[in-house]
Amino acid sequence: MTVNDIISNVDLKEPNSCTAAEKLRWLSSLDGKIFEEVLSTHEGLAEDAAFTPYSTGGETPLIPFPWCEGVYTHYLIAMIAAANAETARYNQQIALYNAEYAQWWNAFHAAHRPLHGGARFVF
Repeated sequence: MTVNDIISNVDLKEPNSCTAAEKLRWLSSLDGKIFEEVLSTHEGLAEDAAFTPYSTGGETPLIPFPWCEGVYTHYLIAMIAAANAETARYNQQIALYNAEYAQWWNAFHAAHRPLHGGARFVF
């Protein structure tokens, strides 16, 4: 599944006037945060790995199947609702996004050991 597939799926489910460039920017922002906050804090990532914002939409999103569709679809629909000032719709979609994201995060965390930043004192 590519970023364009996700955008096309959202456009079918949620007709909107937001441009593909806006949706690419939203998905890039989300995956940039996922890269920095989750992927780079766990084992399995190459030392020189870096996230590059999406430019064409042909890129593969960071969250794999089967979680990707739910996470990205609900996130984009929430961002569309926020852009349209639809508070109730935003709240509904962001709650669904949070649930899907938590499922992925739990599965990822179970499969990848966190990196340790060094010794610390705990009092």
